[in-house]
Order: sequence, then structure tokens, then C-alpha cells
Amino acid sequence: MSLRPAVFASLVLGLAAVPMSPRAPITLRYRIDAKNQTTIDLSGFGQPAQEQSLGLTVWVVVSLQDTTGGRALHVVVDSAKYEGTLPIGQESVDSARGGTIHGVVDPAGRVKNLTVTPNASVFMAQIEAVMAGFFPRVKPGAKTGDKWVDTMEVTNSAGGANTKTQRISNYTLGARETVSGLPAMRLNSVYTSTMSGTLENQMGTVEVEGTGTGTGFYLVGTDGSSLGSGTTTNLDQKVKMAMAPGPIPVKVAQTLTVTLLK
Repeated sequence: MSLRPAVFASLVLGLAAVPMSPRAPITLRYRIDAKNQTTIDLSGFGQPAQEQSLGLTVWVVVSLQDTTGGRALHVVVDSAKYEGTLPIGQESVDSARGGTIHGVVDPAGRVKNLTVTPNASVFMAQIEAVMAGFFPRVKPGAKTGDKWVDTMEVTNSAGGANTKTQRISNYTLGARETVSGLPAMRLNSVYTSTMSGTLENQMGTVEVEGTGTGTGFYLVGTDGSSLGSGTTTNLDQKVKMAMAPGPIPVKVAQTLTVTLLK
């Protein structure tokens, strides 16, 4: 039994962008590391639990430039690497190299109108999901110690998924730091999430729902750019399918790390 689409459906979750004011174009390079460890409880089938792992590492170049309606976002994938037990072929990894993502960051800070090339690549779909929530959000006028709450929704339609995740985050603005010689402020987060929808795989259509909890940090540049981030999330999900005697419990432990490269 494999729940590969369920794992991919959980890979996203970041933050939306700081509202953009006119500023100089910027180009930054990042390394993105996404790791999932999934445990599927198959006791309802009289079988032992199944363990699945997924590790995705991607090196990208991200550019932002003022345009009508916000800032133009351009992403180029330098290279990609996969490690894990899920059966992902080398051709899927290779298809992400040189891939591009275009979109717009609107004045409210939302990433919109993303287009991906090649659009049939499973890996590019996951990079798109990360970029949709790549930029950190800071409450206007916030100062060290301030706290606020933010809600966001993420829709995933990659790899046969049709799921929606709502995340409620409690933020605290921390101290100022320096990242690769650039001034930054640290944004700490504690969050909860709910997810529901359907997935398509070799067993047909399955229903999935669940909840999650997590913590994270985000390093925000003076121009609102992302200078790095890290999140750790634990998900408890239930998967329903016609062939199962009851809902199948699925636990997912995931980490997402974004590192600014010099």
C-alpha cells in the first residue's frame, strides 16, 4: 500500500509575503530541504505499520522586480536531489533541473498566478507549493516582542491531490540578527492546521482529513525578502477508501528548511 500523494499533499506550508512597496530588484539564491517521515497504521488490514520517507533538496535562484500589480517573481531551479523510500524515478528529479516558476507578489503580500515549466514534473509541483508560501509576513509597524495571529489557506492539486489546508499561526517578533552580512529580524511562530480533501492513486480516490501542530522561525530582510526559515510540523491524518474496513491513521513528521546562500 502506498499513500504517495498524501505525503506530497503535506509538503507545503510557509507564509505569505510582506506587503511590497517600491524597491530595487533583488536576486537571491537558496537551498530548500524538505523531509517527510510517514507512518501508516495498517492494523485494520492485519498488517504491520508501513514507514515511508521522502527527502527533497533543491537549489533555486529567486528574483523579484516591481511590476504592475505588485512584484514579478521569477524562480529558476539550479539542481535537485531526492532521497527516500518512495518510488520516484531519476527522470522525475532530472525534469526539475532548469525548471522555472513565474508569478506575482501582490501589494497585500500574496503570491499569485504561478506558472510552472515543465508543468508535468512532480518535483516542480512541490517546488511550486513551497514558493507559494515562501515569503515571510510581518505585521506592519511591529516591534520586538509584539505578537499577532494570521490565517492562511493552501490548496494542493499536485500529483492527483485535491486538498485544502488552513493554518492559524501565532507570531512573535524576535530580536534583530545578521544573515550572510545582511540585517534581519527573526519571526517566531507556533501554529495549528486542519486539512481535508481527496487524493488519487493506484487504489482510486481516497478521502483524507487531519490536523497538525508545529513551530517555525523566519528571517526577514529589511526589504521584506526571505533570508531563511525553518519549520517542524506533526500531522495526524485519517485516510478513507472503499477497500478499507475503516479510516486508516497516518502520522507525518515533516521539516522544511530554507537556507540563504552567499
